[in-house]
Amino acid sequence: MRIALVVLLALSSTVFAAAPKRISLEVSNADIHSVLRLFSQVGGFNLVVSEEVTGKVTVSLRNVPWDEAFKVVVASKGLGAEQTGSIVRVAPLTRLTEEAQARQRIKELEFAAKPLTVRLIPVNYASAEEMAAQVRPMLSPRGSVTVDARTNTLIVRDVE
Repeated sequence: MRIALVVLLALSSTVFAAAPKRISLEVSNADIHSVLRLFSQVGGFNLVVSEEVTGKVTVSLRNVPWDEAFKVVVASKGLGAEQTGSIVRVAPLTRLTEEAQARQRIKELEFAAKPLTVRLIPVNYASAEEMAAQVRPMLSPRGSVTVDARTNTLIVRDVE
């Protein structure tokens, strides 16, 4: 396995201060774990690689931003990257998608389980009917607003 890495730092002027490091990378049949570790060191982030990630990769890149190179290498193997703070987790894209869907379902179930609260909002110097029309778009799907015309009050039911 031949690995040649040249890290070219961006010019230190203030114009290029936010530019990512540029790298040149030439590898042939390198283990994907080794290449990902290399990106971790160049990018300065912690890396967790799923045990499902296997294989070899051949890369020939010259003077490209390291983050673009990382994304291309990850995508070329059908993988995905998920960042939490300074930790980047690499796993098969299908697994990451399934986990994201499961997290979304849990969020929806938690939202559905939240109790509804009722708030009485007295309206002065305006019609409660007109105010109800403005409040409706701001409610969650479970929310409702009714008007007590006698006291000019909005009765709002929604999750907190």
